[in-house]
Amino acid sequence: MKITKIIVATIAAFVVNSVSFAGELTVTGAAKATYSIRSDDSTTSVSSNGKGIGIANEFSLGATGELDSGVSWAYAQDIDGATVQDDAKLTFTSESLGTFGIFVSEGGISSKYKWDVSAYAPGSDYGWNGNSSSSHRAGASAAAYTNGDDIGGYNNIQYHTPSGLLPSDISIKIAYAPSLASQPNNSSNGTGASAGDETNGNNATQIQIAGTPTDGMTVSGSYISKENQSTSMKREYEAGGISAKYVFGPVSVGYGKFFVQPALVKLTSAITTQHYENDALGIAFNVNDQLSISYTHEESEATKESITDVELKSNVTAEISAIQAAYTMGGMTLSLATKDIENMDYTASKNGKETVFAVALAF
Repeated sequence: MKITKIIVATIAAFVVNSVSFAGELTVTGAAKATYSIRSDDSTTSVSSNGKGIGIANEFSLGATGELDSGVSWAYAQDIDGATVQDDAKLTFTSESLGTFGIFVSEGGISSKYKWDVSAYAPGSDYGWNGNSSSSHRAGASAAAYTNGDDIGGYNNIQYHTPSGLLPSDISIKIAYAPSLASQPNNSSNGTGASAGDETNGNNATQIQIAGTPTDGMTVSGSYISKENQSTSMKREYEAGGISAKYVFGPVSVGYGKFFVQPALVKLTSAITTQHYENDALGIAFNVNDQLSISYTHEESEATKESITDVELKSNVTAEISAIQAAYTMGGMTLSLATKDIENMDYTASKNGKETVFAVALAF
């Protein structure tokens, strides 16, 4: 608590002479420590074995207030790593008009993990998922496990429909990123960056539609596309799918289906991934108010082709199976997560295992 007060006082000292807040300034985050163990489980060397200890290095500064018109506003700025300003957002919300937001590397609205019921985190969303440094966006033959891009990876603007406007609590979120060039830590009055790699496009649009068709069930679908790619490309980047989650008593089940179509050049003799087809399934059980356990299985099938005079096709399915448990006591959560990774980097028989012990305290 003393540390929090010191941080707040320090930030306030920098802004008090130029900004007058009408609302409350807060500091949020999680004190999280992990111990991970990785092992090679294939005949091919995976080269990322070993053990590691880490502590979360991010917290968020937030402020809220209300305008004379009744519109509420909220601001948040993440401080990451060596006290570097990272993701940021500023939103304005009206009960009748909805929400308008401006986001810097923030505001993801993809539905790719809306199926998640895991006790710790989706197996593909933490830790070790592969060693490839190649991006899936340009149809690489060997990329790390992918569920597609999210608008939150870029600087973007968004509009969300008002809560309760549509039946079944249906909500619609629309986002637009005018540039896909790297612009992290962009401050106010920041200039635009260069167009970036036209292989992957230089702007993007994403939409999400979500609702609760029946008690205990949530359904969410999203779609993202990138535009203005190089004329040397035969098609542009697209990704989308749907996720559903149903909770009945102590049991939760979830399922997701997603497709990813990378940007591709017109003709090439190299083998590239034409598209990915992903499936995810999870089930969780709350043993009691403190203990929960879960099992999840994710598959991502990469269809690879060489587009020349003769088409050569091959499919490789990357799989991640995870068993997890979490125990909460007061403000502390202890977690154990273990997962098996098969055909990582979409390469046959390239397998590995990872176990993570975690302790987290929210503040």
